[in-house]
Amino acid sequence: MKQKNLIMLGVAMACGLIAAIAVAQLSAGSGKGPETGKALVAKKDIPLNTKLDEKELDNWIAWAEMPKTMIPPDAVVDIEALKNKEVNRTLKAGNVVTVTDLGVSAGIALPDGCKQITIKSSQVDAVAGFARPGSKVDVMYVERLPSGKSRSAVILRDMLILAVNTVDQLKEGTGRAITQVESVSLAVTDKQANLLALAEERGRLKMVLRGSGQIEKTKDGSEKIEWLDDPFAGDVGLSPVPTVAIEKGESIVFARKAVPVNTLINADNIGEYFGTLEVKVVPEGAYKSAEDLKGLYVVRALEPGQNLLKAAISKEPAEIIETPGAPPVVKVPEKIKLPRFDQVIQAGGQSKRVVWLETAPGKWRRFESDKDADDYTPETPAKPEANSTEENKPAGDAKPVGS
Repeated sequence: MKQKNLIMLGVAMACGLIAAIAVAQLSAGSGKGPETGKALVAKKDIPLNTKLDEKELDNWIAWAEMPKTMIPPDAVVDIEALKNKEVNRTLKAGNVVTVTDLGVSAGIALPDGCKQITIKSSQVDAVAGFARPGSKVDVMYVERLPSGKSRSAVILRDMLILAVNTVDQLKEGTGRAITQVESVSLAVTDKQANLLALAEERGRLKMVLRGSGQIEKTKDGSEKIEWLDDPFAGDVGLSPVPTVAIEKGESIVFARKAVPVNTLINADNIGEYFGTLEVKVVPEGAYKSAEDLKGLYVVRALEPGQNLLKAAISKEPAEIIETPGAPPVVKVPEKIKLPRFDQVIQAGGQSKRVVWLETAPGKWRRFESDKDADDYTPETPAKPEANSTEENKPAGDAKPVGS
């Protein structure tokens, strides 16, 4: 019996020895570890929209050894592919840089509780294009009162620009300023949106660019607006504008909004750009009827509220001369100025205003309206029609007017 137990003990010891040897061999084989490879990883946290400038690339990115199973299939394998690229997500330290991390950014995120509104703007009103996506601006409102005076106020402060035109992120190689501005999108609350919509309808909006270090709580549109009345109205130090006395209720044409050079005025845009204002005196050379502008070009840029003078209008567009490194020069078509007289005559028991032009020495032609007179050119003489009559000289009391 004792001999049988000894045999069983020996067999057990032999099996244990064999198992130990097998485990040791397996452990030795697994000591090699998983297969590894090199990958480009973030050395530190890289914020969204960070540009990986070539000169600073070593501060952002480094090569790291890691198991191949942890390297994404679209990992960037050439550090040259990262130079001057922009990341479209926040990379944490140790994250592998992938091709998709260098794609198009989703743009600037809307702050909590805000919505997006787009307003019309121009290169000048958007701080010459330096108001860019991500900038903070104050919004200034300027309006012209029925009295002819103007006033202005900052109506919103510390507003975030989400996009300029359809650009919500500047591309590589873009300069500091956006070269052409037509619209600006802002992050707003409901009250701010209503205020901007009303202000855009009634007057002109300008942006004031804020410094990066200026922090101020955003106004929600409910605060009292501090107006600045026109300090130049009635200033005796300004040179007087030549005027012609007229009867009460006479109208002159003014610009409702900014009008770019070489805008062709037609039935579709005349109401958008121009309106009329009743005044007691008319500036010399001012248009009195917007209908007279159809088919003509604006050859001098007009600001909102500016009276429309004949020097700013032409039958031909202005020539714009562009020189590299210099602002464009607008060359206004030269007009031939003929001696001109304004006269009130009696016709059919009623007073009637006519305009006289000296078309040749001692020869005068009468026109029934300013537009008819403006349309006349010596190169293409008008035939005597119902709207013009040629005589030796103006009859009665005639007064000179501006051409």
